[in-house]
Amino acid sequence: MTNELNTQIHYRLIEKLSESERRYRELVESLREIVFKCDPLGCFTFLNRAWTETLGYNIADSLSQPLSNFLAPEDLTRGQQLLDQLQKQQVVIGQELRFQHQSGVIVWLELSAYSSNQSEGGGSLTNITDRKLAETALQEVNEVLEIRVEQRTAELKKALQDLHRTQTQLVQNEKMSSLGQLVAGVAHEINNPVNFIHGNLTYATQYVSDLLKAIALYQQHSNGIADEVREELEGLDLDFLTQDLTKLLTSMKVGSDRIRQIVLSLRNFSRLDEAEFKAVNIHEGIDSTLMILQHRLKDQNNQNHNSGIQVIKQYDNLPMVECYAGQLNQVFMNLLTNAIDALEELSCIATKNLGKETTHSKPQRADWQPTITIVTELKEADPLLGLAVVIIRIKDNGVGMAQEVIDRIFEPFFTTKPVGKGTGMGLSISYQIITERHGGILRCLSTIGQGTEFLIQIPISQSSVSQ
Repeated sequence: MTNELNTQIHYRLIEKLSESERRYRELVESLREIVFKCDPLGCFTFLNRAWTETLGYNIADSLSQPLSNFLAPEDLTRGQQLLDQLQKQQVVIGQELRFQHQSGVIVWLELSAYSSNQSEGGGSLTNITDRKLAETALQEVNEVLEIRVEQRTAELKKALQDLHRTQTQLVQNEKMSSLGQLVAGVAHEINNPVNFIHGNLTYATQYVSDLLKAIALYQQHSNGIADEVREELEGLDLDFLTQDLTKLLTSMKVGSDRIRQIVLSLRNFSRLDEAEFKAVNIHEGIDSTLMILQHRLKDQNNQNHNSGIQVIKQYDNLPMVECYAGQLNQVFMNLLTNAIDALEELSCIATKNLGKETTHSKPQRADWQPTITIVTELKEADPLLGLAVVIIRIKDNGVGMAQEVIDRIFEPFFTTKPVGKGTGMGLSISYQIITERHGGILRCLSTIGQGTEFLIQIPISQSSVSQ
């Protein structure tokens, strides 16, 4: 009876175990996650139905094969690293790997695995492809948004710079307009009395000459004049008076001519009646600007080792050039003012470091003369613009500039001058006037210690530019 009872208990246990195993298999087979077991060599010994549903491979064909046979090529190295880590730590949780579906499509699976002391192990693989696609899409959206934000920020920054530049240019234009109106008004007010004086000097010279001749004849033919009159005439020293009065009238005429030239230069500089393109004499614009800056070209203090800034003009025979005359004069004013500033800076350095080696790469000599050279040239066919152009070179032998400064001089608000002396808009506005308003070219060539040269090229005819 004992043996029969043991046999029944044994069969009952087998039935229970079979039932438990059946339920376990049903549970495992119903899972959406892949459940696997592997032997000590790492080859699959068990795979549930989710393996085929997820990756498309037949379970029977997949058994006895290692996990690495199903990884995507991009994750083979990382998969081997995880297997090595599993053998050391006996557990790996939540590691993402790319598997290759039977059709070739990449499937993302999350690996959680364990290994026993007998080097047997198992684990699960959860399909996270949808999540990874969503993360990728979100990342792409974020990247697109970041790019758009950067683009928008750049656009707003550029718009702000353009706004500042436009505001500054409007202020500068208003200043130039006010200066032009003031200059034109002063020129007009001075012109009338100067013309009156200049015109009457001719008659005054003639009248004085006639009077002096009459007095000389009176002296020769009037022997019976009173002693008092004779003494008065002798006291006047008529010979000296005759010579000096003639020189005085000549000097007055030269002075009035000079005033008339200044008035003409002021009127040419203002150009209030030339808001549109008009054929003008470029040399008149340059000379008018030099006349306005004459006070800065002279050595006011007489303390420097030179007598002022020498201006060398090498003018070609230029035709009339179509341009915005007032704006072009503004460019000349900016470039010449910068040249004068550079020469004044080097002049101060030359005074302090006479005969010494300086940071400007050469010793300053006692015979150094600050000089501005202005060269104009007619070029019948420029290779860059493809048109007949006028070339204007304004060169100084001042301090010069480094390349990093040259690269930025046409940027709005960039300046190397002290606070309060420069706005950083002069060259920017000049560049815009030459390139945008006149379809020309403005370039800068400079070397530290040797000076700076600005080159302007503008077409002779603006109608050819528009075509």
